[in-house]
Amino acid sequence: MNAAEYLRPWWEARGKFHALTEETDRLIAKIGPARVAFPIELLPRLKDHVGHKIAILRTDSDFRIRCLDEEAKNAA
Repeated sequence: MNAAEYLRPWWEARGKFHALTEETDRLIAKIGPARVAFPIELLPRLKDHVGHKIAILRTDSDFRIRCLDEEAKNAA
């Protein structure tokens, strides 16, 4: 995934969340080695997770975001 692509339903982006940039009509997230495009409406939900290990799952109706760093910390 060199160019930023939208996740297809039931695909997941998982890894270190390196960067988030805002374009005119979408967000570009650098997650692991991939660049993933998201709707601009997700900015409030994504911006605080930069620098963390995350997983973002696209369902048929929305996006599910998990901070894997927090889950690992809570499991210890």
